[in-house]
Amino acid sequence: MIYSVIDIGSNTIRMSVFKVVGKEAISLFSEKEQASLRNYFSNGKLSKKGIKRLISVLEKFKYIVDNFDDIDAVFPFATATIRDSSNRDEILKKVKKEVGFDIEILSEDDESRLTFVGASKSIDVSSGILTDIGGGSSEIVVFKDKEIIESTSLKIGSLSAFEDFVGDLIVKDSERKAIDKDVKDKLEDSKIKKKDYDTLCADGGSARATLDLYNEFYNFNSSNAFMKRDKLKDMLDDILEMNSRNTLDLIISVKADRIHTLLPGMIILNRIASYFSVDRINVSRTGVREGYVYERIIREE
Repeated sequence: MIYSVIDIGSNTIRMSVFKVVGKEAISLFSEKEQASLRNYFSNGKLSKKGIKRLISVLEKFKYIVDNFDDIDAVFPFATATIRDSSNRDEILKKVKKEVGFDIEILSEDDESRLTFVGASKSIDVSSGILTDIGGGSSEIVVFKDKEIIESTSLKIGSLSAFEDFVGDLIVKDSERKAIDKDVKDKLEDSKIKKKDYDTLCADGGSARATLDLYNEFYNFNSSNAFMKRDKLKDMLDDILEMNSRNTLDLIISVKADRIHTLLPGMIILNRIASYFSVDRINVSRTGVREGYVYERIIREE
């Protein structure tokens, strides 16, 4: 059986297609669109333009699905922005009417759990802490013996941090401090106990983009999948001390589609790593979409 899973995030909408063989999911291909739905979020709701943008992307993905004859079912799900929208019922009805998709809204606990399940497929760590920095929220999961102990969702992500704190395209030092303080305050107010960990497992587009920049910055092989926390901080310091043009050139050369969200995401990741005093950050290439397949599809077959 072949399944399409569509992850509707605050910044990016991603579609991954998997072939399920027995109890294993094989990734066939992925597509993504930078929808930036958070930009259309105002006064607690997604605007009409935002809904139109969402439908436009989903129609593009539906076209791919319809022309890929072997896809047996499509599973769209949404996280922070649509989950937090006061008009989410209107959004779901409009998508159903115009695209034919039934969007599942993942709760914060669901998102954390599925991220953990997915990340565990590519990171072999039995105990520790995991984070997924999205566009509108950042999930944090504490796990022991490959079981979740506690989790929380911070109401800040790479795109919302950019919108709320950054006045221009490149983060200024005062803006970095403001983002950093906000993340620290949210961590202290969360139900997650502050504790030292050796390793932070990181998932999501922000973490993977940060790793790509890290490998480029330090001239590491692109297959490298971990970062040292002190070197991450040094890189962030050095980049923010560059003139704006050099910073732009560096980010564009590595991850042009994250020109505005990469630095805010790095600041959030650095603060989370610092808060839990980790020495090493392992970056997962699998996450919530893989977790959805294993828990929602394979387990129920």
